[in-house]
Amino acid sequence: MGSSDYTFETFFNVVNGECRSAFKFKYGTDPSTEKKLWDWPVATTNDVEEAVQSANDAFKVWSSTPIEERVEKISQWKESYKGYCENFTTLLMAECGKTRALAAGEANEVISLFDHHLQLRIPEERIEDDHRIITTRHVPVGVVAAICPWNFPVVLSMGKILAAVLSGCCIIVKPSPFTPYSALKLVELAQLFFPPGVIQVLGGEDFLGPALVSHPNIHKISFTGSSATGKKIMQSAAGTMKRVTLELGGNDPAIVFPNVDIENTASEVVQGCFVFSGQVCVAIKRVYVHEDIYQPFLDAMVKAASMIQVGEATNKSTTMGPMQNEMQRQRVQELIADTEVNGYTFALPPRSFESNSGYFLSPAIVDNPPENSRIVVEEQFGPIIPVLKWSNEADVISRANNTKSGLGASIWNSDATHAEQVGRQIQSGSVFINSWAKTTPRGMLSGHKESGIGGEWGSTGILHYCNVQVMHDFK
Repeated sequence: MGSSDYTFETFFNVVNGECRSAFKFKYGTDPSTEKKLWDWPVATTNDVEEAVQSANDAFKVWSSTPIEERVEKISQWKESYKGYCENFTTLLMAECGKTRALAAGEANEVISLFDHHLQLRIPEERIEDDHRIITTRHVPVGVVAAICPWNFPVVLSMGKILAAVLSGCCIIVKPSPFTPYSALKLVELAQLFFPPGVIQVLGGEDFLGPALVSHPNIHKISFTGSSATGKKIMQSAAGTMKRVTLELGGNDPAIVFPNVDIENTASEVVQGCFVFSGQVCVAIKRVYVHEDIYQPFLDAMVKAASMIQVGEATNKSTTMGPMQNEMQRQRVQELIADTEVNGYTFALPPRSFESNSGYFLSPAIVDNPPENSRIVVEEQFGPIIPVLKWSNEADVISRANNTKSGLGASIWNSDATHAEQVGRQIQSGSVFINSWAKTTPRGMLSGHKESGIGGEWGSTGILHYCNVQVMHDFK
């Protein structure tokens, strides 16, 4: 593939360095308009087998390639990607329904991911005593299958790809059928720099994920998605003792103390609730506000949320686009209906839209529903949020932790030392002090409890793509 052939109008699977079409195609839908997007090719069982064979063949050489050569390939890919950042921004707006600001943020975050991984090296420990030298090395695990979600298709695919290839693994990417385009293009671009079989991509139907997970010649699964699917992957992967990294769902609490600046904090909390229509794994899902400021804080949240402009992603005035897909919109509508049926109070009711097209929902805020209500217990993954009242610190920490999830949390307190003391008691992989979830490649993203196993990013994320080998050299 020459660089002149690289366009954003045709899409391919990539197997053994070859851009492949198919006999069968599907197409995505623009969430803002419900109009058909481009055709994308559906991988076959034969494509899977050839990709796995190619990856295993490539691994024999790539795993022993000096890390500085791997770094150089990644650096070349980065420089090429930078020239297409605007193309990826436009693509994300179309396939995800993201506003320009959000789409550009994701496209540019990929450059931060490149920069972060280019600085990493794989550690080696050497201990010597009177009788032996003990060397601990991290060796690449083998062929990885990356099963990626629809909400951040560029960033979450690249986080897996870069960690895999830097550590010496080969990787097969399976993008979500809701948002396949950006991952297909990322991997197509990579073929200019990496040997055939090192980085491949397969878009496909329902059989594809299970086929990769159960394949005996794939050695690790990296999955980002729901906890329910993560459990199935873990169960299937056990049959071949695959390594797994699972970044799963969350029900992230925000705890607001009475000493905060109400207007500014409420505005920030609202952003943490409704960014990308709440379709973020570490978005705020429950807001606990101290009783002393509960009503003014709730009022300030309603005021801030009412200013959000919902509309088509391409409209310059839009600050919140549509839901990404109809399935997720219906899921949120079920929670809205449950809230109404049970007679809970909407501080900010959802509004209807005149347009007959687009998967639109407006922000909605529920005023102090019961702790055991569906809107509190379940992950919404959409623009509806419960705000709850608290008075006792130990009690609110207990309530925040009373979930099977443990992905993220935020503590809002003008006393940063006190905030950190509270944060240490929260059972989650990430805790944000006086901020909503602003992740960075420099910090590992991982979950406690049913929010996942292992982790990605950070200084040690690449080690999750390695096995440990200890060599004992006797004198």
